[in-house]
Amino acid sequence: MRIGGRNYKVDWGHLIVATTVAGLCLAYLLDARSTSLDIQNLLLVQPLALFALLMYLLILPQCFKPADAVEEEAAPPPQQPLGNDAAQLDRSNVLRVGMLAVALGLFVVSLNTIGFDIGIWLFSAVTMFICGERRPLPLLLYPTVLAVLLVYGFRALMPYPMVTTIL
Repeated sequence: MRIGGRNYKVDWGHLIVATTVAGLCLAYLLDARSTSLDIQNLLLVQPLALFALLMYLLILPQCFKPADAVEEEAAPPPQQPLGNDAAQLDRSNVLRVGMLAVALGLFVVSLNTIGFDIGIWLFSAVTMFICGERRPLPLLLYPTVLAVLLVYGFRALMPYPMVTTIL
């Protein structure tokens, strides 16, 4: 592709996927707005759809690269004698992903039992621990701040009752 006297290479796969997602977000937003313009119906849909469309506009220029930059990327990478450790899936990484999935499932199941405030606190503390955080101050402080912000944020956004134990 030639634009303004410069040759560009188009990453068609990336462009098609990003455009499809943006088109679906726009269609969903237009459908939601045509159904009802009530603030309660558009409270989460409209800001998230607009955010997704903004992200699309930021991703779009990355689908077009100057042709000379593409040729430089095509050069073979230097050999790594120890291999690429980041790409390897060893048993501990698979176990960590499994534990995170179980933690998420327990979080969702426990919301009505122990409440959203304690549930989000436990979930964030457990996931931080699974991901390697061992310092006690962040393990206590971050989940507490997150739980308070989420509980009061959701209460401000939605008029629906939310099960909480402490807050």
